[in-house]
Amino acid sequence: MLNIEMTDSEFKLFRDFIYEKSGINYTENKKIILQNRIRRRMRELELNSYMNYFEMIKNKSMENEEIIKFFDEVTTNETSFFRHDRQFVALKNMIIPELIQIKKTKDISVWSAAASMGKEAYTIGMILNTVKELNGYRKSILGTDLNQKVLDMAKLGEYDLKDEKDIPEEFKNFILRDTEKGIMKMSPELKKMVDFRRFNLKDSFATLPKMDIIFCRNVFIYFEKKTQSEIVARFYEKLIPGGFFILGHSETLNGISDKFTYRKFDGENLMIYQKPLE
Repeated sequence: MLNIEMTDSEFKLFRDFIYEKSGINYTENKKIILQNRIRRRMRELELNSYMNYFEMIKNKSMENEEIIKFFDEVTTNETSFFRHDRQFVALKNMIIPELIQIKKTKDISVWSAAASMGKEAYTIGMILNTVKELNGYRKSILGTDLNQKVLDMAKLGEYDLKDEKDIPEEFKNFILRDTEKGIMKMSPELKKMVDFRRFNLKDSFATLPKMDIIFCRNVFIYFEKKTQSEIVARFYEKLIPGGFFILGHSETLNGISDKFTYRKFDGENLMIYQKPLE
């Protein structure tokens, strides 16, 4: 069994590799977390040397099968339906009505930029499908993540039945219960709205369409400020004028970008930003 400790120099090699490829910053206090995650891959491959594993992956592209499995291990994915629910109240009652006034075309596009297992993207879909003013609109959601394993779960759209507790009663018609298997499934109506893709936020955004709303919640805490600034600049360019950018409740654009207008909802600070109208 692999039980050797990762040395400081080995930690630095992996930490720098992860940062270079993805922008994710493993600080010194997360050495044990990283060590344990890498060990899982090494056990699968029956390797007992961190350096042997590093040599195996160091020159591989981000599309290489082992690199995909490596980043599946070292990325963090915590999510729930209607997480930080007040932001979704703001989505329904402030953001969407304002966009309807701004937009000249009957379509609305939303990017869930850290989609994880898809719960955020499906929550957004539930909201879009219950706003009567959006009847007749083309509604599309892009869900991206670096972790292929969780994206595969998102595409399947099946979750433990206990997750139903996070979904308000008014949205329960979007789930199909299988009590024998103890799972719930997202409705076909909801699944056809969402396109899940593997995407690295450090890559160029050139292939992505313009967005009306971007959710990028609980991601920036893993990036250094320089990387945050670079990614936010690319998000800004991908938003339509008047589009909205939503961060996690403990994140901020202070010191990162001064291009956005900060928006409160019902006097609450919900980490909602808006790109100014041109």
